[in-house]
Amino acid sequence: MIKLPGIPYLIYGAVTEGGAAVPTARVKIRNETTNQTATVTADSGGLYLYSLDNITGGYTDGDQITVYTIYSNFEGTETFTIDLSTAYFTEQDLALTVIADSTTVYYCTVQDVYDELDAKTASDISATRIVNAIQRAEGLIDVTTGTFFKEETITDEVHTADRYSLDLAPDQLDSVASMSTLRRDSWGGATLNRVKTKYKPIVSISSLSVNQAGYNSADSWSALTEQTGSSGDFYLEDSDAGVIDFITNFPRIGKRSWKITYVAGYDRDSTDRTVISLLRVVERLTILLASKAIITTKTTGALFDSTRDIKIGEIELKGGAMSSSQYLTSITPEIQGLWKEIGDNGIEVI
Repeated sequence: MIKLPGIPYLIYGAVTEGGAAVPTARVKIRNETTNQTATVTADSGGLYLYSLDNITGGYTDGDQITVYTIYSNFEGTETFTIDLSTAYFTEQDLALTVIADSTTVYYCTVQDVYDELDAKTASDISATRIVNAIQRAEGLIDVTTGTFFKEETITDEVHTADRYSLDLAPDQLDSVASMSTLRRDSWGGATLNRVKTKYKPIVSISSLSVNQAGYNSADSWSALTEQTGSSGDFYLEDSDAGVIDFITNFPRIGKRSWKITYVAGYDRDSTDRTVISLLRVVERLTILLASKAIITTKTTGALFDSTRDIKIGEIELKGGAMSSSQYLTSITPEIQGLWKEIGDNGIEVI
C-alpha cells in the first residue's frame, strides 16, 4: 500500500439529531492506522467537508478512518475503510444519539475532555465514563465553592433561626421626631430582620414564607411578598452574598423558622465580562479535574501506546505509567492556580 499525500480524498456528510441539522458541530476525523486526527466544523446547516490529504502523514489505501462528534449530551460515530478502487470520496452522515446512562453536563463538554486526553475517542474511553467524570468534577466544584456555575432552582430550603444564625450587626434606623428605634437586625430578642440563604448568588426568589406555628404545633407557613415600590414584606439586600432583609412579618426565633424557593448560581448566557471570565476558569478547571480522574483510574494501553520504557543510546521514551504520572504532575499547578482564580473573584473556596 502506498501513502498518497497531496491527493484529495473527500469525506463529507451531515450532522443531525432527531432529523434536525446540528449547526457548527465539531467533527473529528481519526486515521486509526496512524493515530493522526483532524477537526472540521460543520456549517450552519450541519454539513461538513474534509480532504483527507490534509491530515498529518496523508492516508493510504486500506486505512481505517473514524468520523465522530460529541455535541452536548449526544454522540455519533462512523468508521470505514478507504478503498481507492471504488472512489476518492465517501459520505459519512452522523446521526446523533443520547449518550447512554447520563444526564446533561454543564461546565464543559465531553469533547473538551477527549481533546485534553490527546484527542481520544469513544473507542478508547466511553462517552458515558467521560460524562460521569465531568459530573463528579462539577459536584466537587459546587461543594467546594458553595455555589453553582449554572442557574439552579432550590426548592423549599428550610432554615432554623437561632443565636448562631442571627445577623447581630447594629443596623439601626431612628425617626427624626422621637429618635425612637424603627428597625434593627435583632428585633425584641424573639424575631430577626436579616437572614441568609445557603447558596449564592441569588438570581431570583420564587417564594418566601415564615412559620407562624407555635413551638409544639404543626407547621403553619405564611407566604410573604417581595418589596416592589413602597409595599412588600422583604427585599433582596445583597444578591451576591445571599442576604435578605425583612421589612414586616419578621421570622420568629426557633426551629423551621422560614423557608424559601429561589434560583441561585450564575447565568451561563451572561454578557457580563466578569461572569464570562469566571465561567471560563470553571470550564478549564472542570476539564482538568475530569481528565485527572480518567487518567488516574485508567492508565492502560488504551491511553498510552506502551507500558514499557524504551532506551536507545541517550534517547529514552517513557511508557504509559510514567507518562500518566508526568501528566498529572504537570497539571497540578494549573489546577491550584484555577482554584485561586475562583477565590480571587470573591468566591470562598472551602
